[in-house]
Amino acid sequence: MIVKNSRLARILKVNGIVLYPFIFLAPADPDPVLLNHELIHWAQIRRHGVIRFYYLYLKEYVAMRGQGMKHDDAYRGISFEREAYENAHNLAYLTSSAPSSRT
Repeated sequence: MIVKNSRLARILKVNGIVLYPFIFLAPADPDPVLLNHELIHWAQIRRHGVIRFYYLYLKEYVAMRGQGMKHDDAYRGISFEREAYENAHNLAYLTSSAPSSRT
């Protein structure tokens, strides 16, 4: 379920966040690229399973922070974020590729 104009997203100071099975978006009329970015995360969760996805996501983030990386660098370094950012502008990514074969 997609929640637009989300108070939660605004409180967390993010444009979007997936707390499966919900996608919370701060804008009332989100940009298609933002929506695609979050849908890629939704697909990643479906691919890996809820617990495994969030475990791996946090594990990567904590490991990078432990290596001294700043928040933004660690966040951008997470493999799931890299996939989402690299493909967010390709609005056909989830239908034209084979994301099930990716990390």
